[in-house]
Amino acid sequence: MEVEEMTGTSDSVAVAIAERYLADTVEHFQVWEAHYPKPEGDPSQEALASSEEASVRLIEIILEYAKETEDALLRVGTAFDANFTYATAIRLAEDGGAYSVRGVKLSSDRLGWSVVELSITTVRRIAYFCRQRSLVDRIRVYGQLVHYFHGLLGPWKSVAADVSSECISGLIIAIELLVTSLNEYHSEGHGVVVKRTGVL
Repeated sequence: MEVEEMTGTSDSVAVAIAERYLADTVEHFQVWEAHYPKPEGDPSQEALASSEEASVRLIEIILEYAKETEDALLRVGTAFDANFTYATAIRLAEDGGAYSVRGVKLSSDRLGWSVVELSITTVRRIAYFCRQRSLVDRIRVYGQLVHYFHGLLGPWKSVAADVSSECISGLIIAIELLVTSLNEYHSEGHGVVVKRTGVL
């Protein structure tokens, strides 16, 4: 790969992927936002911090997926979503009961598997524990979240009957986080020209 700095190249690819995911999503964003406005108020830090171990592990798995996509693009110029699936999982509640969650199942050789519950609570918890991450890692994570939500929601015509407002509100927050992070990245004047050696 003909670049002066590998880290800069990887960062620019990460940003390009996140911007692509964002562009694919905004086509329906105004319609979603009109029907499901951004919820007001924020949960307490105590409530968010209570899930630190699970949230940090989930962030690490999401970053693995993001970097696998970047590696594939740098090697051959293309990548596809072959390693995650949308699934319904059952979780135990604090009162001993069980409840179902709808989300994305991610698998990691190093960290095992996890389900990203596609809800506004998940987005807020991930954002809380991403605060100390690098800007590009935050872009990676928020870009993946936008991608997961958009893949589940699909076109607007199938959303109203099948997807909860909690899910769409989660997407709205994820988009806001991604846009804010991308604006910060570009305001700092980042940018590297990527030249790949692989042939498609």
